[in-house]
Amino acid sequence: MHRNSPAGFCKYLFFIFIFLLGSFTQVSAQKKRVDLEKEKIENQKKIEETNKILNETRNKKTVTIGQLNVIAQQIKEKAKQISTYEKEIRIIDLEIRQTENAIKDLQQHLKALKQEYAKMIYNTAKANDTYSKLIFLFSSNTFNQLIQRIKYFKYYSQARHKHVKQINKIAEVMRLKRRQLYAKRQERSQVVSTVKEENNNLNGLKIVQESTVAELSKKETELLDEIEERKKNLKKLEKLITDLIKREMERAAAEAAAAAKANAANAAANDKKLKKQADINYTSTNFAAAKGKLIWPVEQGFISQRFGKRPHQVLQHVTVENLGVDIQTNKGQKVRTVFEGTVTAVAEVPGMNQIVMIQHGDYYTFYAKLKTVNVKNGQKLKAKEVIGEVYTNDDEVSEVQFQVWKGNEKQDPEQWLHNK
Repeated sequence: MHRNSPAGFCKYLFFIFIFLLGSFTQVSAQKKRVDLEKEKIENQKKIEETNKILNETRNKKTVTIGQLNVIAQQIKEKAKQISTYEKEIRIIDLEIRQTENAIKDLQQHLKALKQEYAKMIYNTAKANDTYSKLIFLFSSNTFNQLIQRIKYFKYYSQARHKHVKQINKIAEVMRLKRRQLYAKRQERSQVVSTVKEENNNLNGLKIVQESTVAELSKKETELLDEIEERKKNLKKLEKLITDLIKREMERAAAEAAAAAKANAANAAANDKKLKKQADINYTSTNFAAAKGKLIWPVEQGFISQRFGKRPHQVLQHVTVENLGVDIQTNKGQKVRTVFEGTVTAVAEVPGMNQIVMIQHGDYYTFYAKLKTVNVKNGQKLKAKEVIGEVYTNDDEVSEVQFQVWKGNEKQDPEQWLHNK
C-alpha cells in the first residue's frame, strides 16, 4: 500500500515512531557515561590519597620538596578530574541535541498526521451524508463493486481510529522527550557549576605551588646540599646493587659450570640441572610478560621522582638523576613484592635505609628506604607479600624507592608498573 494512502501513511508513521523510540536509548552514550563515572570515582580516590599525604607533610612548619611533590600531583589529578567533567558535558550536549532533533521530528510528523486526519474527517463527513452515501453505494455497477464500496467506508472508519491512536502515541513520546530534555539541561547546568568550582580549586593549588616554589628557592644552598647528599647515597646504592647482581651472575655461572661438569659423569645430575635452568627461564619469561602490569610496591601513593635524568623541581638549572622511581605514600605503609621471586639480599645503605633485593630469573627488583624488613635472604615470596614498612624522614615524607634491573641494565620502573 502506498505511503500517501491513509493506511500506508499510518504504517509509515508507526515505523517512524518505533525507529525514533529505539534510537533514543543511546546505548553507546550511556556506556560512555558509566565509564566516565568510574573515572571520576578513581580520580577522586587519588585526590583524597594525596590530601592525606599532604596533611602528613604539613606537620612540618617549613615547606619541603615533599610538600611540593604532593601539590604537583594534586594539580595533575585535579586537571584530570576537570577533563572528565568536560567530557561529560560534551556527552550531555550531544544528548541534548539528539533529544531536540527528536522532538523536532516528532512535531513535524504530528503536524503531518493531524493534517492528514483533518482531510480524512472532511472526506468522511461528506461521505457520511446519508443521501450521498446511498447514491454512492447503489450506483455500483456490480455486486462486487458494492461490496468493495462498503469495505471502503469500513476501512475509512478504522483508519480514523488508527490516526487518533497514533496522534496520542506521538504526543505522549513528545511529552516524555521534553521532560528528558529539561532533566538533561538541569544536569548540564550542575556539571558546568562543578567544573567552575574545580577550576577555582585548581587555580588555588597553582597559587600554592608557586608560593611553595618561591619559598623553597630561597633555600638554594640547603637544597644543593640535599641534592649532593642524595647523589652520594645513590652512588653507594648503585655500587651495592651492581656488586650484588655481579655476585648473583657469577654464582649462577659457577652453578651452571658445576652442573655441566657433573653432567659428563652423571646423567641424573644433568636432568636436575636442566630442570632448575628451565624453572629460572620460566620465571624470567613470566616477569618479562608482566611488563606494564606489575602491582605497585605500596598500595597507595604516587611517583614523586621519575627514572633517569631531569631538571630539579625548584632549581631548574640543576639536573638530578634517579636509578628507579620514588613513590611518595602515607606513613606506616607496608611495602610488598611486585612479583613472585627469591630474596637474594637484605642490606642497609646510608640515606637509603634498609633495602631488599628480589630475583625473578634474569630480572631483579629493589626496594629501598625501608624502615623495617621482615624477610630474609633465600626466602621465596609470592606477589603482594609484605617485605617491610616504608621509612618516614624528618620532613614527615614517607617514600619508597623502587628499581627494576635486567641483568646489570637499569630499567624504567614506571614502564613496568600498571597504570593507576
